[in-house]
Amino acid sequence: MAEEVQGRRTVTRRATLTLAPAAALGVLFTPLIARAQARISWRLQTNWPPGNLLFDEIKGLADRVRVMSGGRLTVEMLPVGAVAGPNQTIDVVRAGVLDGHVSFSTIFSGIDAGFAPLADLPGAFDAPFQLYEYQYANGGLELMREAYARFDMFTIGTGTGSFEAIPSRVPLRRLSDFQGVKLRSPPGISSLIWQRLGAVPINLPQSEVFSALERGVIDAADDGTLAYNLQNGDYAQAKFTLLNSPHSNGFYDVSVGRARWNAVPDDLKEILQVAVRDTMIRNILRANREDIDALPQVRARGVEVAEFTPEDRATYRRLAQEVWTEWASRTPFSKRVIDNHIAYLRRIGKL
Repeated sequence: MAEEVQGRRTVTRRATLTLAPAAALGVLFTPLIARAQARISWRLQTNWPPGNLLFDEIKGLADRVRVMSGGRLTVEMLPVGAVAGPNQTIDVVRAGVLDGHVSFSTIFSGIDAGFAPLADLPGAFDAPFQLYEYQYANGGLELMREAYARFDMFTIGTGTGSFEAIPSRVPLRRLSDFQGVKLRSPPGISSLIWQRLGAVPINLPQSEVFSALERGVIDAADDGTLAYNLQNGDYAQAKFTLLNSPHSNGFYDVSVGRARWNAVPDDLKEILQVAVRDTMIRNILRANREDIDALPQVRARGVEVAEFTPEDRATYRRLAQEVWTEWASRTPFSKRVIDNHIAYLRRIGKL
């Protein structure tokens, strides 16, 4: 009987010893599992008002990230000005008020001239997917990340839409027609080129274009895509439009605070990067489709539609290259960015 009791005690001790490591492992792994399943919430301010086509696409990006992450990461996309002015987002992200922004780096060219060609090099590209290839396969994104790194920010990816149309209250058919035209234009390189073509560049945010056309503050606007301009109501005032502005197209960036990025698990980082690249492709395809649909609507409003001749486009590019060279001399980083663009354009036979 004593031997039987002793045997049971031995078995019990062995069972306890066997279970003890398992229990310890459970205690060890529970925090890891909890961290892996932790919910992360971000707030990013965008550069567009509600109802804008690009704002809707960026909200779609946030929806896809939520679904792909199984709800572990939610991103609230705020409209322009919700927390700070467009040119203040770097400061508020560094202060931790926002987690990140969706913006155009041209806004920050006062910090370093290189921020301007990072997001917009007028006269460079002829097709939207050239912009995609440049960013993701030719160093554009790496340069964008380098620029924001000095502010403790990380650029997840970039995006674009389609080429811009120019709604106008006066006929615009040739480059020579821009003489004396009061033209809304982005600041920086674009304005310098238009100025050399005889236009009078006026720097206004996109949100003010409609009222400026209505009041005659401007004659024309290097603004958005044909579909965007139609949605914005520009063609109620502008009875002429130039398709596919040689100004080319720009990039927006999706950037967050470095500490926020570092705190995200690797699988969520991959989801974010894939989702931003996917959104860029979606934007290009959507913008192309919507411009096709918008063209007959614009014509039905009695708007005269014109396109530059190949000769005019070549002239614009020659002038643009002169301005690129001058802009590249402003800072060492600006030169690196423009040289990188030029190397890509030469590789694909555009220069």
